[in-house]
Amino acid sequence: MKYLFAIFCIVTIVHIHAQTLKNGDWRGVITYEKGEIPFLFEIAPSGSDVPEITFTNGKERRKITNATIKGDSIYIPMEPFDVTLKAAFTAMSMNGTYEKHYRDASMPFSASFGGLRFTKNSTRPSGKIEKRWKIVFSPESSSMSDGVGLFEQIGDKVTGTIMTETSDYRFFEGILDGDSLKLSSFDGAHAFAFLGVKTTADSWEGEMIYDNTYAESWKATYDAKADLGDPFEVVKPEKGVHKPYYDLLGAGSGQNSIDPSKYAGKVLIIQLFGTWCPNSHDQTTYLVDWYNKNKEKNVAILASSYEANYSKEYGLSRLDTYQKINKIPYDLVLGGRLSKTGAATAIPFIEKLKAFPTLIILDKEGYARYVHSYFNGPATGQYYTVFDDRFNQIINELTAE
Repeated sequence: MKYLFAIFCIVTIVHIHAQTLKNGDWRGVITYEKGEIPFLFEIAPSGSDVPEITFTNGKERRKITNATIKGDSIYIPMEPFDVTLKAAFTAMSMNGTYEKHYRDASMPFSASFGGLRFTKNSTRPSGKIEKRWKIVFSPESSSMSDGVGLFEQIGDKVTGTIMTETSDYRFFEGILDGDSLKLSSFDGAHAFAFLGVKTTADSWEGEMIYDNTYAESWKATYDAKADLGDPFEVVKPEKGVHKPYYDLLGAGSGQNSIDPSKYAGKVLIIQLFGTWCPNSHDQTTYLVDWYNKNKEKNVAILASSYEANYSKEYGLSRLDTYQKINKIPYDLVLGGRLSKTGAATAIPFIEKLKAFPTLIILDKEGYARYVHSYFNGPATGQYYTVFDDRFNQIINELTAE
């Protein structure tokens, strides 16, 4: 009997470790109270026991190479964010949770082999949508805000993004289903759905689902001239007003964590950001690449992070991980708890940040000369190029002074 039991255990162990995920395209779903957020990913062999996983959103490909498997469970870290997909799996299915550790939040996650992001239900032929929309969020509310939709359509497939003055919503992908628009995006930290229906020849309305318990109504019209305000604000420096408080910028890292004298005579770029924020990560990726190409220009970068689920230990640990993953070559400090008002206390002429990330650009004498209040990232195409051109123009002007 002992021998039979031993053989049974060995067979069981072999069976557990032999279980593999089917290579190919998968469909995932995060289930919020407000609705389901579908997304697509691909599983491919990696040369090890753990496959390579690539999440797709429009033109974006987010590759994960450090997932782990323990028995019949898979753990997918959505780096650089403090987020994990955890699931029990079979060859063609996953069932588990989407865990935002930085918020102590957990939502149901499931996935299956094959399938489409959205299924077309209408028997009516889909029309043609215009590329640029003027969008109003919460149109009946005092908290209404503006956005600009930038979309591309090939057949029934639609991709694009939405720009707002709190940064863009990154890469959406979905379909036009008769008179219905169904778009979603999943970048690890955020899972969004943008759902709408055509109401007239040139207008739409619908709902944007942001999170487990938060959704917002919207209305939109086609508008080839739709745009937002200039994110760059020119600052006229005044003594005692337009210099940052360095002790507050590094408050979470401890006393004297920043030595302002090391920036004397240099153009200084201050980034106020969060490791939880995809737009901050887009901007960080840009700054790392830019700095590596331009560090001989007598410039410096100081990034100050404001973290959710805050404690000093957690914040410093996150910064250490974030710096290693992104290979950040410039100074990185912990500012404090996530708060647009709190982050602004380090910048005396700003009452409240409009968005994370925000850039403050200082001249060689240490005075703020420009504030860049939100970020048009890679998903915005031409607007990302405009940012790059303007940013370089400003740095060149200040370094030449």
